[in-house]
Amino acid sequence: MIVSHPPIIIFDLDGVLLNSQGHLLAAFEALRYPWIKWNQPLVSGITPLDIIRMFEKSAKARSLSSLRAMTSEFMQLIPGRIRRITFFIKFKRQMEKYDWKYNEFFPGTIEMIRNLSEKGIIFGAASNSFGNRVEKWFEYKRLNDIIQCVVTRDDRKVLGVKPNPRVLLGLLVRMKQHYQFPRIDRNLVAFVGDNVSDIIAAKLAKVKSIGVLSGHASKTELEMMEPDFLLKSVIEIPTILPKLFPKLNER
Repeated sequence: MIVSHPPIIIFDLDGVLLNSQGHLLAAFEALRYPWIKWNQPLVSGITPLDIIRMFEKSAKARSLSSLRAMTSEFMQLIPGRIRRITFFIKFKRQMEKYDWKYNEFFPGTIEMIRNLSEKGIIFGAASNSFGNRVEKWFEYKRLNDIIQCVVTRDDRKVLGVKPNPRVLLGLLVRMKQHYQFPRIDRNLVAFVGDNVSDIIAAKLAKVKSIGVLSGHASKTELEMMEPDFLLKSVIEIPTILPKLFPKLNER
């Protein structure tokens, strides 16, 4: 059987390649800011992960848009417009500081990517994070020579954000052009994510879906989405390659 291109594995970043310890610590500390005067009956049921999700949902490229979205998203939790704006500015800075101070790639991840790259597998990345952050992490970990095509929050005006399948389909178009493939065989494409939105995006884009339990979603949440594969972490990917890309065995 003629294979049109090597297998393609697309990664999300946070919770898949990169742990979120810094972001969780920043959110944990934020919930204890004494000057915010949180709405206590509501905040008692909020976790640091909830804060991160709310923050990311309202984060925009332009600060003015972010402030407006943040004011709306946190209106009930933080009474007082000035306090909400102050919280956004302080928390954003602390997230960025802790990102580089406490976050790190999961053990064995970089070696696994390089080993599979040497075997001919091609990698891409699709993240809801901003492009400069994603690119800096790949450059810092010396993976930018392997992961050359990415789609990030910077592309949301055209491609949207996950679970919109255009995120993955737009990335595949870029990879097709970058590597000069005659076409893309979606049976040879897999997307690895840690959230429900990642699995939905993969299914809507008609590519293989791999859920990992190293990120934000629980095992039950991911199992409900019925991904093609559910792994503890990305370092288990080599063990499923024969099932993931069975067409390669027919060459």
